[in-house]
Amino acid sequence: MENQKSLIKKLALPLIAPVVAVVIAFVVGAILIALLGRNPVEVYWTLLEGGLSGWPNLSVTLQMTTPLLFTGLSVAIAFRAGLWNIGAEGQMLIGALFAGVAGYALVGLPTIIHLPLCILLGFLGGLLWASIPALLRVYLGVNELVVCLMLNPIALLLTGYVSTKALKAPGPTNKLPDIAQTAYLPSFSIYSQLNAGIILGLAICIVFLVFNATTVRGFIWKLIGLNPRFAHYGGIDVKANALWVMMISGGVAGLAGVEQVLGQYHSFYDNFSPGFGFDGIAVAMLANSNPLGVIAASFLFGTLNGGSAVLQMTTGLSKYFVQVLQFIVVLVLAAKFTWRRRPAAIKQKAAATPAEPKPATQEV
Repeated sequence: MENQKSLIKKLALPLIAPVVAVVIAFVVGAILIALLGRNPVEVYWTLLEGGLSGWPNLSVTLQMTTPLLFTGLSVAIAFRAGLWNIGAEGQMLIGALFAGVAGYALVGLPTIIHLPLCILLGFLGGLLWASIPALLRVYLGVNELVVCLMLNPIALLLTGYVSTKALKAPGPTNKLPDIAQTAYLPSFSIYSQLNAGIILGLAICIVFLVFNATTVRGFIWKLIGLNPRFAHYGGIDVKANALWVMMISGGVAGLAGVEQVLGQYHSFYDNFSPGFGFDGIAVAMLANSNPLGVIAASFLFGTLNGGSAVLQMTTGLSKYFVQVLQFIVVLVLAAKFTWRRRPAAIKQKAAATPAEPKPATQEV
């Protein structure tokens, strides 16, 4: 009985913060809706119905969910190891560019070779772009958060130059030439651009779930995230492992771009992303860096994004209201993250401060 209670407690504790964050976001959202003179229950029902009611709406939701599976897992892999990879947006763009070039330049290959090759090259593109902050962090001690922030716009400008100048397809649209049909990801719906990328995303989340739970390397990455100094004194090569974590994290983000190019647009378009890489940060935080949580959080945000267009058409409320909910979730989780470390910092400061000597008492 005690073992069952401890197991339930162990499983329930990580869910408390995400559930509280979502509840607070929806409560604050309801207050904002009421201030605008709308019925919060009606708005939320329209939002959920627009994202989940019927296969046409559900297929759009799953389409919106797919890139978040990759970017959310990418950020979660790094967060779990104590690294701040907030460069998933840039890594996704570079991965998409690699896949787009391979999709149209490698001609005459059968699908069984061409499609996996494009996926692999997209993964390598994201990996190579993530290796820049990884190498600077590991060998020069440069903060990876700052480097990732700078690399995101650089990736946008670089891919923009390639698609508008260097390799631009004929015509007015800023894009690369269309990929060959042998590089297409199979489509699942006539109502949306849902494709086999969602299966790939779910499979990779399951792979990392098993990897984290059953392998020595997965435990090492978690240990580095918990206490890198302890891991170092335990004989673990922290630098080499941190390097691999960042690069694999970037490779997974690159797969988000692969799915967009091979499954949705069938070409690389300039500035195609509405911010999937940044949304991945919110997904990873809400998931508490757990691959199963990434699946759930991605579906939640996919439902909200999928229903936002229906919400705007039927109620007139801006579709950007969904982004407000996401920002509140991130804000609550960030506050919880800071507050959790505050008591530890106070204790550490108290331990470092020498105790003042007590005044001597005079005997009468």
